[in-house]
Amino acid sequence: MDPKRLLELRHIAQFGSFSRAAAHLGISQPALSKNIAVLERSIGAQVVERTRQGSTLTEIGQLLLRHSDGLNALLARASEEVEEMKRGLSGSLTIGVSPVATAALVPRAIAALLAETPNISAAIFERSDDELIRQLRAGEIDLAVSPAGTLRPTSDIRAETITRDRFAVFVRRRHPLSNKKTVSLRDFRTAQWVVPDSHTAMYRQIEALFASQREPWPQTLVLTNSITTLKSLIMWSDFATISSTVLMRPEVEAGYLVALPLRGANPSREITVRTRTHPAPNALVTRFLTHVRVVAHGQTEARTLISGHSVEKRRKR
Repeated sequence: MDPKRLLELRHIAQFGSFSRAAAHLGISQPALSKNIAVLERSIGAQVVERTRQGSTLTEIGQLLLRHSDGLNALLARASEEVEEMKRGLSGSLTIGVSPVATAALVPRAIAALLAETPNISAAIFERSDDELIRQLRAGEIDLAVSPAGTLRPTSDIRAETITRDRFAVFVRRRHPLSNKKTVSLRDFRTAQWVVPDSHTAMYRQIEALFASQREPWPQTLVLTNSITTLKSLIMWSDFATISSTVLMRPEVEAGYLVALPLRGANPSREITVRTRTHPAPNALVTRFLTHVRVVAHGQTEARTLISGHSVEKRRKR
């Protein structure tokens, strides 16, 4: 299969006609038609349907279009790296993260990497967990640092667990239940809840926790994809949430929030680094992985800090 044909197929899908796609590609319409015919013969299936309204992709054409996303992203990244090399940089790294990775893991690892290799460029993008997987498959990011969630292992993505993250119920310091040593979900049946949106692994894990405790889903509920909004609602009202002890660590240490362990449960999740199996991670990605493992190891050794800190705060009050 000629990769050029896949890129031409992308233009047909984008413009909806052979003539407009050919004009954008700078070739004649007959030449483009011939190229697509060669593609169809090579795979033994039709990929484009021509109608009076224009040209649309068949089901197999749509499948090839999805695979071409990765090819298109790789070419774009190659072009970016050429420009970076012209500016004297030795490489680039694009990292996708979920909010829990922004608390310490990725910032500390990237700082260590830049101290070791200063002449590189790095970009960090926060996305929903579902979007991270799509971007990784498409080659738009080099790796993703996020919770394992409920995704099953696949042959095209390698997942490495680097640490575990515990959950707790978080409330403001003056919340009516903030002095409890432990709580149950039943204690919060009439509470107002704020949780991450449904496209995140955290939302699905909170759902599973309510189901395992046989507790009804909250009636008063705010969904948000903004961690700042989530934290603000808890700090300035009697909203509650179930969240990551790593993510909430700064607010707990500052005394704004209290972490309440869940009685009869020890909920936690795996935090993973995901990379594509093909092509294998390059040297820069490999160096970053080394640094993020070191940071994760340090967090694992200190993971009891939050619960101990919150207890100490309550004792002082």
